[in-house]
Amino acid sequence: MTHRPFQPSDDYPPLARLLSATGPRPVSAAELRAQDAQLPSSGSLFSTPDGPLTGYGRIRLVSPGPAGELQAFATAWRAPWTPPGDVASLVVGSAGVTPEQLLPLTDALEQWARGAGADRLLGELPDDRPEFLRLLADRGHRVDAHVRAATARLGALPPAAPPPGIRFGTLAATSAPRPALQLYQLYRETLGDNPGFADAPPDFDRWYAEVVAGAGCRPDWVFTAEFAGRIVGVTAARTTDDPRTCHVDYTGVLRQWRTRGLARSLKLHAAHRLAAYGVRTAHTEVEATNFPMIAVNSTLGYTWGPGHFRTVKLLRPTPAKAGRG
Repeated sequence: MTHRPFQPSDDYPPLARLLSATGPRPVSAAELRAQDAQLPSSGSLFSTPDGPLTGYGRIRLVSPGPAGELQAFATAWRAPWTPPGDVASLVVGSAGVTPEQLLPLTDALEQWARGAGADRLLGELPDDRPEFLRLLADRGHRVDAHVRAATARLGALPPAAPPPGIRFGTLAATSAPRPALQLYQLYRETLGDNPGFADAPPDFDRWYAEVVAGAGCRPDWVFTAEFAGRIVGVTAARTTDDPRTCHVDYTGVLRQWRTRGLARSLKLHAAHRLAAYGVRTAHTEVEATNFPMIAVNSTLGYTWGPGHFRTVKLLRPTPAKAGRG
């Protein structure tokens, strides 16, 4: 199976169909274009003689089929907020593509990452392809995390009562001072406790672009839990191409407010508000060892579907990097 560089002029529609068939939720060509529009138009990867790889750059490859479809897609990238030295990657294939056919794409991404000077190659692999995982393990890749996808129907829901002293709001309607900055600080404090989080905490501008101003983001869908003017919890959702479906991106509660049922009550409140907007289905993802959030989602009626493994391969092992990940 041959591959070639991704062509923006033609490949977005077939790529959207491939990713919708292999991913946790449907995506459209317009959504993919919008995501790419937020990225720098050209790459700039660099490293000092004594420092790890930094900057931004990516490669995208596709394997076209006989009828104009894409049989496989592979991409590797480095974003400015990615931990120094790391390059992320993704390889997906349609149902009829074998793991052995995908290996040349994986090798091409590794070659690109090595040429760029990366220390580690992070990968993402659907968890329903164990044979591909075994082949990657033979090539030196190890499993770093298992992210599970979940879906809930926002039908009949129990009442959402906040814990004593808590007020529910949104980023669009809140009495908390400097709410965007407060939310950013909450994200920074809670991301490190998330077993599925691998990147470095983003700076404020990047966080704002992704959480508040990104594709599908709505300030009135960033639901907050507030105590005495302080934002102590958040659950953020975004729209999809289907107005009846949303994606819940993140839920976080400050450490001192955990074990009080706040995450469950806030997510339940968000589900009520989303249902009032006409949303009927919510999608989310949770790392398999994030047992508290799995328990919360299960009580809210989420059912578990296909997920993915995150893999890591050391490209330039050094004493400074050996303990990471």
